[in-house]
Amino acid sequence: MDLTNIFESERLRLTEIDPKADAEKDSLWSHGIEYARNRKTNPVRPISALESKKNLEEELKEAENEGNRFHFAIRSKNGEEELLGFLDVANIEWKNGQGSLQIIFGNETTCKEFFSESLQLGLQYAFGELNLYHVCMEIPAYETERTAALEEADFVREACLREIVFHEGTYHDRILFGLLAEEWRMQKGLK
Repeated sequence: MDLTNIFESERLRLTEIDPKADAEKDSLWSHGIEYARNRKTNPVRPISALESKKNLEEELKEAENEGNRFHFAIRSKNGEEELLGFLDVANIEWKNGQGSLQIIFGNETTCKEFFSESLQLGLQYAFGELNLYHVCMEIPAYETERTAALEEADFVREACLREIVFHEGTYHDRILFGLLAEEWRMQKGLK
């Protein structure tokens, strides 16, 4: 990863969210139950492009006003810069240098292909630009591929909320993973 361009990796680019242009895809993705559940709290339902545009605008305005959340669109670096998903550094506690990373893709195939790469972009921004000390991610236990990607990136299991996620007829744990800035820097050879 090129550490001088914090918004680009080999195949991905973090860009601004364009509520007007991105609403159509967000709306389309909301028809998939996994995306809808990851994007919004329950109960979920498909949303129109107009409603998606309004939601995206509200999220951006709220982030600007509160100053503790940064939203990005994840786009492919191909010529079309196709929207693949969203990345947020959220719930930032500036005093404690702590924040959470949220990454969501339009479908599972895209997630499998790009999760690790987008995770590295998010960490570069959180640690390199925002100077956070601790970044966490919450993952339902049934998302084994994301869990493996986090562990490969040296995240540590810090907590487990037992049987708090209802998915496909059963309850699952939600696992909280965390990574410290010094661990990330050592991994990148920056220390």
